Amino acid sequence: MGAGENVASSPAFRQARPAERLAAISHLVQLLRGQDRDRLVALTEEQGLLKDALRRARRSQPRQQIDALRLLGGIGGDQAVAALDAVLREDPRLDTRLEAASLLARLDALPQPDELIEHLALHSARITPLHRTLFRLIASRHPTELFALARSEELPPAVRALVIDALGWTEDFSALPILAAAANDPHPPVRLAALDSATKLGHPSSAPWIMPLLRDPVPPVRARAIRACQIMRLTDGLPAIAELRHDPSPWVRLRAQQAQQVLMPA
Repeated sequence: MGAGENVASSPAFRQARPAERLAAISHLVQLLRGQDRDRLVALTEEQGLLKDALRRARRSQPRQQIDALRLLGGIGGDQAVAALDAVLREDPRLDTRLEAASLLARLDALPQPDELIEHLALHSARITPLHRTLFRLIASRHPTELFALARSEELPPAVRALVIDALGWTEDFSALPILAAAANDPHPPVRLAALDSATKLGHPSSAPWIMPLLRDPVPPVRARAIRACQIMRLTDGLPAIAELRHDPSPWVRLRAQQAQQVLMPA
């Protein structure tokens, strides 16, 4: 007998109010994996225990709505995913849609990247670390769509940087030519994203375009290029890194010192 059946057969569970049953399940479901978790979620749906949370997720005050969304995200299952997806697509409040997206990410149920861009209004919103995390999580689920976006010339620079950054998390070396092109992008955030993706992939064929970025006019790009050389063990960058020990930017100087300590032979 699995965990779901054990819970359902418990006298205390049968006698408890629906809210108490749901509270017990929401705690227990965090401790289970695989079929035991699936059976417990199925039990929750069969007994209609999510009915109130599903209602509050769509029609309630903001605080109550967020609580309901987090409850659904913690339990999961088809009903919860459908409700979270509906909120992501239809809720008028951007912060609520972003909360729904974060919870869908935990459930590995985010939509395709072009849809996520639309529903989170990323063409006009300020890109945050949370957005980068969401796109990195979506990379392995929707790599084909992500590659198509990366090749598009219609994305605004901030969104293009977001997509380029996520390519490294596809773990697909066919992203390397796209990253090489992005390294020459006129917008620094795109060049930074190319460096982060290349560092994640770790393929030495990126070295020829990483090296010139050690002399990029923008200090954060120089610092990130140093980091890439350090992590990827690109010792050919040592002469340029030595020069950067005297860079006007203190952050670049610190990065250069750290990289020299790692890359210099003992």
